[in-house]
Amino acid sequence: MGAITPEIAANLANDVYLIQSGLASVIEDFLDRPEFSKKSGSAQHLKAKVGFRIINAEDGFGICVRGGTGYENDLFIMFRGTTTKNYGADIISDARFGVEKSDTGLPVHIGFNHAFSSMMPAIDEFIKMNADAIGTVHVIGHSLGGAVAAIAAEWLSEKRNNIKLYTFGCPKPGLEFFADKLTTKVGADNIHRVYHSTDVVPMVPVYPFTHSPTTHCGYQLPSSSFISFAAHKMVNYQKSVGTSTWEELKNKGEKTADANSIEHWLKSDKPINPADPKTWEWINAGLTWVLRKVIGGADVYMQAPIMSSISLADKIAWILHKGIDLSI
Repeated sequence: MGAITPEIAANLANDVYLIQSGLASVIEDFLDRPEFSKKSGSAQHLKAKVGFRIINAEDGFGICVRGGTGYENDLFIMFRGTTTKNYGADIISDARFGVEKSDTGLPVHIGFNHAFSSMMPAIDEFIKMNADAIGTVHVIGHSLGGAVAAIAAEWLSEKRNNIKLYTFGCPKPGLEFFADKLTTKVGADNIHRVYHSTDVVPMVPVYPFTHSPTTHCGYQLPSSSFISFAAHKMVNYQKSVGTSTWEELKNKGEKTADANSIEHWLKSDKPINPADPKTWEWINAGLTWVLRKVIGGADVYMQAPIMSSISLADKIAWILHKGIDLSI
């Protein structure tokens, strides 16, 4: 089976939050979807360890389901995003910005990897029990769940050939080497990264963390407000996606300004409004232009198309990290 539609992916990323409680009746309602198999034993509820030291917990974090009508040979693996339950244990996982090796030996975010690793045995068992399902494995998640989904997709690519990854408002799960490997192993066209232009979560952690696919910047959807929590809510991603196709979502994003218009904006004395998200898009584009002019092709990381896909915060962090002395 090919990719599921953006609407189905968004609905699953939103509804999977319901399984956190682990209540049988709630899980049963979630599984009562046409995409899922109705056969007994076709689903595996996943519990993850989140938090660190004093504030930690283990509760419903995801679910594995065999596909139903039209998806008989497919598997679905879905992860919820951050919640405030368990005294904010999820938030502790988000904040653990250190790096460790994933189960495939790649540099990833400690907190995200800890959550995935705690579920890996159950996911592995589910994959083995459904070895005859040789179709697509759809891996889906929003926010923290999206980062865990990315790590899971890379791990699954060691076992299966046809992996498709769908994330919404996903933070960066690993360093550049992880992002490159995920892009290569899963395939750029199989990675559907959706994010609002004013959602701050996909901007963090900053460089050297980065997103996949590394060949393009995913599906950037416009959002009317300045950077806000509302831009990150899954319900607003559902509204932005609507009934669009993946091809139509590509055309919804902001178009990159050309070199002449950027240079004109940089030289302009017109006052800027920091409350306008367009201002920050211009600043981001302007910094990209300046870095290309000053650095040229000296560093492969700053070459297109990667340069266009990293955030303003990343570019500033990159300058500080490299210790580049930029004169006026």
